[in-house]
Amino acid sequence: MRDPQALANYLRRRTPLTSVVSYPGRGPWGDNQYPGNCSSYMLIDLCATYTPQSVLDPMEGGGTSREVCADMQIPYAGYDLHSGTDSLHDEIGSGYDLIFWHPPYHDMKIYSDDPRDLSQMGSLAMFQAMLRSGYRRFYELLNPGGRLVILMGDLRRRGRYEPLTIDVARLDRANLEGIIVKIQHNVSSNRTQYTGTFIPILHETLTIFRRRSD
Repeated sequence: MRDPQALANYLRRRTPLTSVVSYPGRGPWGDNQYPGNCSSYMLIDLCATYTPQSVLDPMEGGGTSREVCADMQIPYAGYDLHSGTDSLHDEIGSGYDLIFWHPPYHDMKIYSDDPRDLSQMGSLAMFQAMLRSGYRRFYELLNPGGRLVILMGDLRRRGRYEPLTIDVARLDRANLEGIIVKIQHNVSSNRTQYTGTFIPILHETLTIFRRRSD
């Protein structure tokens, strides 16, 4: 649900982005029932910081970024397998100043039974390969000086910690501009009692790559 007044209120009180962010609320934008939806305030902060003239969300899910950009009056393009577009292979335009990519965290959540869905990649190696492929594709869609921002979280499988956030940071060190640690709220590990020594994962990272101007 779009809410221009909520946007104006937030912009008045927001503080500059730092390397650690926390958004206890998700805001009124987008479908709050969509699994894995991120806070709309994070998207507002990215747009307010970088002031893009064009935004792409290649896996827009519940439509949060679409509604944020509508209220901020930023030209926007958004695609998703659920609406019939495979952003890793189909035509999705080019010349973007900001691309916000929030892929699945491997198979932490299964989003569909479509074999093109990144949550259906099976092995971690296949997922990592698709992550690299997606990075190369989206980076090439940026305007010179544009930014590709990837939101990713780590996961734990059968006692093994999988640092997917590190995989993202290593995609392109030459064009890595910064990393923001985002505190997670309202996650299931906050409500689960564990036996023995167990440290819940309560963070994600926003990894920011900038396309060279030359």
